[in-house]
Amino acid sequence: MRHQPDLFSDGTPEIHQQTAGNSATVLKLAAQDAQLSPAQQRFNQLLARIDKLKDQFAEMQVICDAHRPVYHQVLTPLRERHRQYMRDMVFFLDGRLQRKGLNARQKQIAADILCNLSMQLIAQGDEEMKSLHDKHSSESLAQKEQAAMMDMRDMIEDIFGEPLTDDDSLDTVQDVLRAGMARLREAEAAEQEARQQAQARKRKPSATQLKARADQEAAETTLRKVFRQLASAVHPDRENDPVERDRKTVLMSEANAAYDRRDLVALLQIQLRIELTDTASIARMAEEKIVSLTVLLKQQAQELESELHKQRHDARREFSLKSYETVSVAHLRRSLRAEESSFERDLTAMQQDLQQLTDDKYLKRWLKDQKQLSEEPSANVFDDWKY
Repeated sequence: MRHQPDLFSDGTPEIHQQTAGNSATVLKLAAQDAQLSPAQQRFNQLLARIDKLKDQFAEMQVICDAHRPVYHQVLTPLRERHRQYMRDMVFFLDGRLQRKGLNARQKQIAADILCNLSMQLIAQGDEEMKSLHDKHSSESLAQKEQAAMMDMRDMIEDIFGEPLTDDDSLDTVQDVLRAGMARLREAEAAEQEARQQAQARKRKPSATQLKARADQEAAETTLRKVFRQLASAVHPDRENDPVERDRKTVLMSEANAAYDRRDLVALLQIQLRIELTDTASIARMAEEKIVSLTVLLKQQAQELESELHKQRHDARREFSLKSYETVSVAHLRRSLRAEESSFERDLTAMQQDLQQLTDDKYLKRWLKDQKQLSEEPSANVFDDWKY
């Protein structure tokens, strides 16, 4: 039987390719002469947790990737029709405002609707709407953007009690928001550092804190040692055979990527694949080494949980799911049907409006209704015309 090197030895044994699955449970420790210690049991539990999180992440990605083309196939033509009806309304109101028959109040309502619709279209990249907006607005689009930027700047400067510097360009609301968020992050970092310094002055670290710090330092040392041993074994510059050099180049790339993202599981899986170690060697490690690996696995599991949470949030936002809904095939289909039905109802009403607004009696009544709807507490003024 070939000798298996110790995971933390300084030697660089010969590499042999070994087929292994991508599951973290291939690293699961088995009892040797006695039962698994609590640290070994925790090690195995975290491996299972990481596998579960990776499976959930992959499953959600598959579901979203399969749903995305269907989602866009159904909604893209409806959104285009919606956009076209909005353009038709802008052009209709532009033409109607150039003729007599409306009083000053009705003209103002029509102009407000035209300007708000055109701003929505401009935000979608419709450059033609800019001239129509400025034609009917008391303020040009550039003036509105400047005013919005100044309002945002004043608000942020009031929050921080000092002016924003002009080191960066502050020409748009987005520029000011970015500068404000940067200032907020700086303030939070300074506050956190001040708290930590104050706590350090008040009292010495507790035994628990000292142990956690020591465990973390040991974990970092362990991660570096696993990577360095692996890098020493697979570095392509030390290989003369072209085929073997290509194989080691791929392995080195995998190892570098895993180390960059602090993926202990991936590093250990590469160790297993090339027979640089085995689970028996890991199980024989000293208890403190197992603890170090467990610290890293716990951090990896927490990062995966954070990534999974973000993926769920992004999927809900992309596919218009409710905040409490799981990202499942059933919920994605239900949400798509609901969004499709909502679009179709709106498009039917918009089409009817466009057909009947040529009648001045209907137009005047419609303008009055739009004004009343816009004044409702929950309404945004003429944010698309209402029904």
